Amino acid sequence: MAGAKDYDEIALKCVPYHDAFFGTVLDFIFPEDKKILELACGTGILTEMIAGKCPGADISCVDSDGSMIEKAGEKPALSGVRFIEGDMRDCSGSGYDAVVITQAIFFIDDSDRKILVAKIRDMLKEGGRFISGDMFVPGTEFEKELYKKNWIDLMLSNGLSLSEAENMIAPLDDFCGKNTIESFSSELKKAGFSRVIVPYRSGYYGVVVGYK
Repeated sequence: MAGAKDYDEIALKCVPYHDAFFGTVLDFIFPEDKKILELACGTGILTEMIAGKCPGADISCVDSDGSMIEKAGEKPALSGVRFIEGDMRDCSGSGYDAVVITQAIFFIDDSDRKILVAKIRDMLKEGGRFISGDMFVPGTEFEKELYKKNWIDLMLSNGLSLSEAENMIAPLDDFCGKNTIESFSSELKKAGFSRVIVPYRSGYYGVVVGYK
């Protein structure tokens, strides 16, 4: 994975159909939202989009990588955002209109993730939304190989070398584990979310939204 200095450029070359992916996440964050929490914010790629859509909102962002937080804090568009260096499992607060996380929730183990999902539900106001955009293991080996090939081809077309593209793909199955988009949706339902929808799915990528 790229360091903080080059992260923005590399990330957008690696995420398949990033406009559609991040755009769907953003569809579930509304201009009238007053209090938003982003977990694993990285260098603030999505945060800039949120801040642009919700001017004046109270936006807090958490990431465990201090260099990423520092890079995000240097962006003029994010001068009003509160950045916190820390573990997303230690997040706290209440009354959030939306809690969002992208490309990170499966970095923690199953038991911690289930605890975090339940905590996030409690942190939301009634009607609030948990938006999780992430990578999920496909249902068959055929799909896995097909989506990986398509993903590598896309990264190559975006200017990455073959070795760079293969290094990005290499940890994918370990990251996703056995977590399908269906199993994660079920976790949210078991945590007490009243509605769970999947508004985006393409290859390994998907967006799951849980409503309190």
